[in-house]
Amino acid sequence: MPCMSRAIPSTPAGLLPLPRPLMTGEVLDAAFRLFRAALLRCLPYSGFAVLVLELPTLYSTFRGGGFALPIGWTVVSGHAGGIFTDHNLVFVISLLLAVVLFGALTLRLNAVSRGVRPSFRREISTACIRWPNACIATLGALGFPLLLYGLGPAFTNVLPKEALMVVALPLIWPTALFAVALPAFWCDRLGPFAAVAQAVRVSRRRSWRMVGAILATACLVAVFYVLVTIALALMSPILGRADLFLIATVRTCLTLVVGALGVPFVLAMLVVAYEDLKLREQERLRVV
Repeated sequence: MPCMSRAIPSTPAGLLPLPRPLMTGEVLDAAFRLFRAALLRCLPYSGFAVLVLELPTLYSTFRGGGFALPIGWTVVSGHAGGIFTDHNLVFVISLLLAVVLFGALTLRLNAVSRGVRPSFRREISTACIRWPNACIATLGALGFPLLLYGLGPAFTNVLPKEALMVVALPLIWPTALFAVALPAFWCDRLGPFAAVAQAVRVSRRRSWRMVGAILATACLVAVFYVLVTIALALMSPILGRADLFLIATVRTCLTLVVGALGVPFVLAMLVVAYEDLKLREQERLRVV
């Protein structure tokens, strides 16, 4: 009798395209299955992306006041309250690098979801080639959360954190309209403005679905963040007499863990939600 052996596939069976429209709970379930299937393959991207986003915090911690930047014929100092300081420069560089890494991460999630073997060289080259347009698409998709993130420190001096969260809740609706522009840009290879238009077209009649998916995803990530915060609180007596460098290093490592696991899950939810919204829009047009 011939020996029958089954080859182990290099990638799991594709989760996409979806066979039918999904409910909100099913979208989260499919996103978790995609996250679980692609986690080990996505950790290098997500870990490095979170580390890049932590660069402004690390720079502010260890650098302190800042240094003078020559711009044209003027000199802008971090101490003088200039418009473009060294801290702002580090912040802009971290965002630009994060755009490339988020793009490569989205491409890898899309490849795993369709049962295609991921290629590091293809993902990085595609992300770098499309980087200028990706900045526009990312700004369109995540403009409202980035606006809240940028203006948050200014409002915390006026409003308590609880009131700031209440003020941020209405921004969930426009975020739900534009968020899937990110997978539309990377997965469907649309232009930045076409991706934003596609996101609005498939989401405008179903924005409540995206609002529910975003709230549920935010709650899951927040629960994980709270658990990590509790672990940090338990370690605080040990770090009480430690120097600033050790405390900042431990906090950065914990943030890195939360982000390295949370970012792939959020992007996996966006990929699955976009496919679900696109399928619903196709069925609507078929009926009409």
